[in-house]
Amino acid sequence: MKKTGKLLVFILLIFGGWFLLLGCEATTTEATTNETFTVTFVSYDGTVLDIITCTTGEVCDIAGNEPVAPIKDNCSFTRWNIWESQYASINTDTIIKPIYTYDNRLISIGGRDIVFYSVFIMTGIMLAFLLGLREGKRTGVSQDDLIDGFLWIVPLAILGARLWYVAFEFDIFVVDGDAFATFMQIIGFRYINGAVDFSSFGLEGLAIHGAFTTAMICAYFYTRKKKINMLKVLDLVAMGFIFAQTFGRWGNFLNQEAHGGLVGGGALSLEEQFNYLRYTLHIPEFIVNNMYIVNISDVALVKGFYHPTFLYELLLNWIGFFIILIIRRIKSVKIGEVMSFYLIWYGCVRIFIETMRTDPLVYEIFGLTLKAATTTSILMILGGIALSICIRFWWKGASYGTIPGHFEFIKKNKTPEFVNEKA
Repeated sequence: MKKTGKLLVFILLIFGGWFLLLGCEATTTEATTNETFTVTFVSYDGTVLDIITCTTGEVCDIAGNEPVAPIKDNCSFTRWNIWESQYASINTDTIIKPIYTYDNRLISIGGRDIVFYSVFIMTGIMLAFLLGLREGKRTGVSQDDLIDGFLWIVPLAILGARLWYVAFEFDIFVVDGDAFATFMQIIGFRYINGAVDFSSFGLEGLAIHGAFTTAMICAYFYTRKKKINMLKVLDLVAMGFIFAQTFGRWGNFLNQEAHGGLVGGGALSLEEQFNYLRYTLHIPEFIVNNMYIVNISDVALVKGFYHPTFLYELLLNWIGFFIILIIRRIKSVKIGEVMSFYLIWYGCVRIFIETMRTDPLVYEIFGLTLKAATTTSILMILGGIALSICIRFWWKGASYGTIPGHFEFIKKNKTPEFVNEKA
């Protein structure tokens, strides 16, 4: 065959193969168009609730056809894990799951619930106590004295926290014409259906300012009785309080309390509220999910995502705690100024948080309605400033430079092995 004929056959083979491939591609496209996929709604335990069959290339008719989310004990259904606005982008087999708020109970024993709130409170107290024992060694405070003080001051501080809360919310504890029932509600029992329910008990309502004030008063009398340097003990109390408070706020989180206002003030959709907390403020999703709260107001049922002010306060307390870890090792800082710092720091933090809180304790005076926490925080700030002035210019107390553990002491007392290792 001549070269021209061979070239013509080669060209025909190429074009024939090209058309054949086009035909295969068209057949594949047609088949894909007719393919289907499924969207499966499942319960929290994996049980299939509904299956919706959709056609590839067409918008799946999901919106409005979602099944009713099953009830989960002691939890509230928040949303499905895929927002309605994302339904149109689904083009493959998809499983959609419900998202609920967290159960605030750790365990139930014999019909009695042990809630995370109490666990976090006690965990914070115990860890603060262990921290105090460790710091007590460095400051020269006897461990026996610290243990004795802990055993009787902590219960009184908890009582003080309760009474402080009751003082500002007294109306909710009062049972008209029944002083006994009122007293029982104050100490933690419930008054239900005209009788005191002795099977239920819980201190639902504690105020940190009450605990702190009580602890300060008790520490004053205890140190005088034991002839202990009160300023050293106050510094230990300050460090313990700010550390323990970070744990207690997690209890508020699980109880869905101590929160701020509705994100966007009600002007945003649920998805926009969620996205603001999750992607604008970069708050972890597990926290955002539990900030979906149903509030019953005087005029309507308000559902939505609320600001996690517990988290804002918790993070600021952690920052304050780490600052304390630093300043207590600075040679020029006076003993007692750790407490001074705590009073000023937490006072400022709490004033900031109270501007966002929706459930503050309030009182009325001279026709004005004031927030108890804000007033107390202002007094704390003034007290912290006054304490620092007294320590530096009146009492002229010792500094942390006299206590082993400050930065210069650590630097001078490095072992040769340590220095060589770093070299």
